[in-house]
Amino acid sequence: MEFIKIKYCFGCCLSLAYIVFFNLSCYNKNNQLLGNKGAFSVKFFPHCIIWFRSKRWIYWAGAAILALILLIIFIVCFSFCHRGPSVTPERPYVDEIGGIPLYTQFIPEDSGGRPGIQRTVRYVVIHETGNPSPGADAQAHSSYLMEGGDGSTSWHYTVDDKQIYHHVPDQEVAWHAGDKTREGGGNLNGIGVELCVNEDGDFEKTFENGAKLTAYLLRSYGLSIDDVKQHHDFNGKNCPQTIREEDRWQEFLDAVEKNLNQLEP
Repeated sequence: MEFIKIKYCFGCCLSLAYIVFFNLSCYNKNNQLLGNKGAFSVKFFPHCIIWFRSKRWIYWAGAAILALILLIIFIVCFSFCHRGPSVTPERPYVDEIGGIPLYTQFIPEDSGGRPGIQRTVRYVVIHETGNPSPGADAQAHSSYLMEGGDGSTSWHYTVDDKQIYHHVPDQEVAWHAGDKTREGGGNLNGIGVELCVNEDGDFEKTFENGAKLTAYLLRSYGLSIDDVKQHHDFNGKNCPQTIREEDRWQEFLDAVEKNLNQLEP
Protein backbone atom coordinates (compact mmCIF):
# COMPACT_ATOMS: atom_id res chain seq x y z
CA MET A 1 0.00 0.00 0.00
CA GLU A 2 2.81 2.43 0.88
CA PHE A 3 4.57 1.58 -2.40
CA ILE A 4 1.39 2.42 -4.34
CA LYS A 5 1.12 5.77 -2.55
CA ILE A 6 4.73 6.61 -3.39
CA LYS A 7 4.22 5.67 -7.05
CA TYR A 8 1.12 7.88 -7.14
CA CYS A 9 2.98 10.88 -5.67
CA PHE A 10 5.93 10.35 -7.99
CA GLY A 11 3.57 10.03 -10.96
CA CYS A 12 1.92 13.35 -10.13
CA CYS A 13 5.32 15.06 -10.06
CA LEU A 14 6.33 13.52 -13.39
CA SER A 15 3.02 14.53 -14.95
CA LEU A 16 3.54 18.16 -13.98
CA ALA A 17 7.08 18.10 -15.33
CA TYR A 18 5.81 16.55 -18.56
CA ILE A 19 3.25 19.32 -19.10
CA VAL A 20 5.92 22.01 -18.83
CA PHE A 21 9.09 20.52 -20.30
CA PHE A 22 7.53 18.46 -23.08
CA ASN A 23 5.43 21.34 -24.29
CA LEU A 24 8.36 23.75 -24.14
CA SER A 25 10.23 21.38 -26.43
CA CYS A 26 7.43 21.34 -29.01
CA TYR A 27 8.77 24.43 -30.76
CA ASN A 28 11.91 24.78 -32.87
CA LYS A 29 14.40 27.64 -32.68
CA ASN A 30 12.13 29.74 -34.88
CA ASN A 31 9.24 29.17 -32.44
CA GLN A 32 7.40 27.01 -34.96
CA LEU A 33 5.26 24.15 -33.66
CA LEU A 34 6.67 20.71 -34.39
CA GLY A 35 3.82 18.61 -35.73
CA ASN A 36 0.94 17.91 -33.34
CA LYS A 37 3.06 17.88 -30.23
CA GLY A 38 2.12 19.93 -27.23
CA ALA A 39 -1.61 20.01 -27.92
CA PHE A 40 -2.31 21.12 -24.36
CA SER A 41 0.08 24.08 -24.59
CA VAL A 42 -0.99 25.02 -28.10
CA LYS A 43 -4.60 25.39 -27.00
CA PHE A 44 -4.08 27.12 -23.68
CA PHE A 45 -0.84 29.11 -23.57
CA PRO A 46 1.14 29.09 -26.88
CA HIS A 47 2.28 32.72 -26.61
CA CYS A 48 3.66 32.14 -23.13
CA ILE A 49 5.70 29.20 -24.38
CA ILE A 50 7.06 31.16 -27.34
CA TRP A 51 8.04 33.98 -24.98
CA PHE A 52 9.79 31.57 -22.64
CA ARG A 53 11.65 30.02 -25.56
CA SER A 54 12.94 33.45 -26.59
CA LYS A 55 14.28 34.18 -23.10
CA ARG A 56 16.72 31.34 -22.59
CA TRP A 57 17.96 32.43 -19.16
CA ILE A 58 14.40 32.73 -17.90
CA TYR A 59 13.65 29.33 -19.39
CA TRP A 60 16.50 27.62 -17.56
CA ALA A 61 15.96 29.55 -14.34
CA GLY A 62 12.29 28.59 -14.44
CA ALA A 63 13.20 25.00 -15.14
CA ALA A 64 15.52 24.96 -12.12
CA ILE A 65 12.85 26.49 -9.88
CA LEU A 66 10.27 24.01 -11.14
CA ALA A 67 12.66 21.12 -10.50
CA LEU A 68 13.17 22.38 -6.94
CA ILE A 69 9.41 22.69 -6.40
CA LEU A 70 8.87 19.16 -7.73
CA LEU A 71 11.59 17.85 -5.43
CA ILE A 72 9.98 19.53 -2.42
CA ILE A 73 6.56 18.15 -3.38
CA PHE A 74 8.00 14.66 -3.71
CA ILE A 75 9.80 14.86 -0.35
CA VAL A 76 6.63 16.07 1.38
CA CYS A 77 4.52 13.34 -0.25
CA PHE A 78 7.12 10.68 0.57
CA SER A 79 7.29 11.81 4.20
CA PHE A 80 3.50 11.81 4.45
CA CYS A 81 3.24 8.29 3.05
CA HIS A 82 5.92 7.00 5.42
CA ARG A 83 4.94 8.74 8.59
CA GLY A 84 4.50 6.30 11.48
CA PRO A 85 1.34 5.87 13.52
CA SER A 86 0.66 8.53 16.12
CA VAL A 87 1.78 7.40 19.56
CA THR A 88 -0.06 8.28 22.75
CA PRO A 89 2.32 9.75 25.35
CA GLU A 90 2.62 7.62 28.47
CA ARG A 91 0.71 8.97 31.45
CA PRO A 92 2.66 10.12 34.52
CA TYR A 93 3.59 7.20 36.75
CA VAL A 94 1.84 6.94 40.09
CA ASP A 95 1.98 4.40 42.91
CA GLU A 96 -1.72 4.46 43.73
CA ILE A 97 -5.03 5.13 42.01
CA GLY A 98 -8.01 6.12 44.11
CA GLY A 99 -6.31 4.72 47.20
CA ILE A 100 -5.50 1.38 45.49
CA PRO A 101 -1.78 0.47 45.49
CA LEU A 102 -0.37 0.34 41.95
CA TYR A 103 2.74 -1.77 41.30
CA THR A 104 4.63 -1.45 38.03
CA GLN A 105 6.31 -4.66 36.86
CA PHE A 106 6.86 -4.46 33.13
CA ILE A 107 7.43 -7.78 31.44
CA PRO A 108 10.79 -8.04 29.60
CA GLU A 109 10.99 -6.21 26.29
CA ASP A 110 12.28 -9.29 24.48
CA SER A 111 9.36 -11.49 25.55
CA GLY A 112 6.63 -12.64 23.18
CA GLY A 113 4.00 -10.85 25.21
CA ARG A 114 5.60 -7.45 24.68
CA PRO A 115 6.12 -6.82 20.95
CA GLY A 116 7.07 -3.18 21.51
CA ILE A 117 4.63 -1.83 18.91
CA GLN A 118 3.82 1.83 19.61
CA ARG A 119 0.22 2.91 19.11
CA THR A 120 -2.59 5.36 19.85
CA VAL A 121 -4.78 4.59 22.87
CA ARG A 122 -8.47 4.68 21.93
CA TYR A 123 -10.14 2.23 24.31
CA VAL A 124 -10.02 0.60 27.70
CA VAL A 125 -10.86 -3.08 27.21
CA ILE A 126 -12.28 -4.98 30.19
CA HIS A 127 -11.51 -8.67 30.73
CA GLU A 128 -11.74 -11.24 33.49
CA THR A 129 -8.89 -13.63 34.19
CA GLY A 130 -11.18 -16.68 34.13
CA ASN A 131 -9.00 -18.23 36.86
CA PRO A 132 -10.99 -18.95 40.06
CA SER A 133 -8.12 -20.81 41.75
CA PRO A 134 -7.27 -19.68 45.30
CA GLY A 135 -4.36 -17.26 45.23
CA ALA A 136 -4.88 -16.27 41.57
CA ASP A 137 -4.72 -12.57 42.41
CA ALA A 138 -3.05 -9.65 40.63
CA GLN A 139 0.38 -10.44 42.04
CA ALA A 140 0.16 -14.06 40.92
CA HIS A 141 -0.77 -13.00 37.39
CA SER A 142 2.08 -10.51 37.35
CA SER A 143 4.51 -13.27 38.31
CA TYR A 144 3.06 -15.45 35.56
CA LEU A 145 3.71 -12.77 32.94
CA MET A 146 7.16 -11.93 34.29
CA GLU A 147 8.11 -15.60 33.92
CA GLY A 148 7.06 -15.54 30.26
CA GLY A 149 3.41 -16.58 30.46
CA ASP A 150 2.39 -18.57 27.41
CA GLY A 151 4.42 -16.31 25.12
CA SER A 152 1.40 -15.16 23.11
CA THR A 153 -0.93 -13.51 25.63
CA SER A 154 -0.43 -10.32 27.62
CA TRP A 155 -2.36 -7.35 28.92
CA HIS A 156 -1.66 -4.01 30.57
CA TYR A 157 -3.21 -4.21 34.06
CA THR A 158 -4.45 -6.84 36.49
CA VAL A 159 -6.83 -5.75 39.26
CA ASP A 160 -7.89 -7.62 42.37
CA ASP A 161 -9.64 -6.63 45.60
CA LYS A 162 -6.51 -5.08 47.13
CA GLN A 163 -4.11 -3.92 44.40
CA ILE A 164 -3.31 -3.23 40.75
CA TYR A 165 -0.33 -4.49 38.75
CA HIS A 166 0.89 -2.78 35.58
CA HIS A 167 2.55 -5.16 33.08
CA VAL A 168 2.96 -3.36 29.72
CA PRO A 169 3.35 0.39 29.06
CA ASP A 170 0.05 1.91 27.99
CA GLN A 171 1.40 3.18 24.66
CA GLU A 172 2.53 -0.32 23.64
CA VAL A 173 0.49 -3.12 22.10
CA ALA A 174 -0.34 -6.14 24.25
CA TRP A 175 -1.97 -9.40 23.10
CA HIS A 176 -5.28 -9.44 24.96
CA ALA A 177 -8.18 -8.88 22.52
CA GLY A 178 -7.68 -11.77 20.10
CA ASP A 179 -7.72 -9.59 16.98
CA LYS A 180 -3.98 -9.43 16.14
CA THR A 181 -3.14 -5.86 15.02
CA ARG A 182 -6.34 -5.11 13.13
CA GLU A 183 -6.79 -1.40 12.49
CA GLY A 184 -9.05 0.04 15.19
CA GLY A 185 -8.90 -3.24 17.11
CA GLY A 186 -8.52 -4.01 20.79
CA ASN A 187 -4.90 -5.08 20.62
CA LEU A 188 -3.76 -2.17 18.50
CA ASN A 189 -5.70 0.57 20.28
CA GLY A 190 -6.95 -0.80 23.61
CA ILE A 191 -5.55 -0.89 27.14
CA GLY A 192 -6.28 -4.39 28.45
CA VAL A 193 -7.57 -4.54 32.05
CA GLU A 194 -8.00 -7.97 33.66
CA LEU A 195 -10.27 -8.37 36.70
CA CYS A 196 -9.36 -11.26 38.99
CA VAL A 197 -12.03 -13.83 39.84
CA ASN A 198 -10.08 -15.94 42.37
CA GLU A 199 -12.49 -17.61 44.77
CA ASP A 200 -10.60 -16.40 47.85
CA GLY A 201 -10.90 -12.78 46.73
CA ASP A 202 -13.73 -10.27 47.00
CA PHE A 203 -15.04 -9.83 43.47
CA GLU A 204 -17.27 -6.91 44.47
CA LYS A 205 -14.20 -5.02 45.62
CA THR A 206 -12.34 -6.05 42.46
CA PHE A 207 -15.31 -4.75 40.45
CA GLU A 208 -15.09 -1.43 42.29
CA ASN A 209 -11.31 -1.18 41.88
CA GLY A 210 -11.60 -1.99 38.18
CA ALA A 211 -14.08 0.87 37.75
CA LYS A 212 -11.68 3.27 39.50
CA LEU A 213 -8.76 2.24 37.31
CA THR A 214 -10.87 2.52 34.16
CA ALA A 215 -12.04 6.03 35.09
CA TYR A 216 -8.45 7.06 35.78
CA LEU A 217 -7.31 5.78 32.37
CA LEU A 218 -10.18 7.51 30.58
CA ARG A 219 -9.26 10.81 32.19
CA SER A 220 -5.53 10.30 31.57
CA TYR A 221 -6.02 9.78 27.82
CA GLY A 222 -8.94 12.09 27.13
CA LEU A 223 -11.38 9.23 26.47
CA SER A 224 -15.09 8.96 27.24
CA ILE A 225 -17.37 6.33 28.71
CA ASP A 226 -18.17 5.22 25.15
CA ASP A 227 -14.55 4.12 24.83
CA VAL A 228 -14.89 1.44 27.51
CA LYS A 229 -15.21 -1.89 25.70
CA GLN A 230 -15.57 -5.57 26.49
CA HIS A 231 -13.19 -8.19 25.17
CA HIS A 232 -16.33 -9.59 23.55
CA ASP A 233 -16.59 -6.49 21.33
CA PHE A 234 -13.43 -7.40 19.43
CA ASN A 235 -13.53 -11.15 18.86
CA GLY A 236 -16.83 -12.40 20.28
CA LYS A 237 -15.38 -14.18 23.32
CA ASN A 238 -17.65 -14.38 26.36
CA CYS A 239 -15.47 -12.02 28.38
CA PRO A 240 -15.72 -10.47 30.93
CA GLN A 241 -17.71 -13.63 31.66
CA THR A 242 -19.08 -12.97 35.16
CA ILE A 243 -20.11 -9.42 34.36
CA ARG A 244 -21.76 -10.50 31.13
CA GLU A 245 -23.58 -13.53 32.53
CA GLU A 246 -24.85 -11.56 35.52
CA ASP A 247 -25.90 -8.70 33.22
CA ARG A 248 -23.78 -6.17 35.12
CA TRP A 249 -22.09 -4.36 32.24
CA GLN A 250 -24.22 -1.24 32.55
CA GLU A 251 -23.61 -1.30 36.30
CA PHE A 252 -19.88 -1.35 35.62
CA LEU A 253 -20.15 1.58 33.19
CA ASP A 254 -22.20 3.53 35.75
CA ALA A 255 -19.51 2.91 38.37
CA VAL A 256 -16.83 4.09 35.92
CA GLU A 257 -18.79 7.24 35.12
CA LYS A 258 -19.36 7.96 38.81
CA ASN A 259 -15.62 7.74 39.47
CA LEU A 260 -14.86 9.75 36.34
CA ASN A 261 -17.06 12.60 37.57
CA GLN A 262 -15.19 12.63 40.87
CA LEU A 263 -11.78 13.05 39.24
CA GLU A 264 -10.29 16.48 38.75
CA PRO A 265 -10.31 17.66 35.10
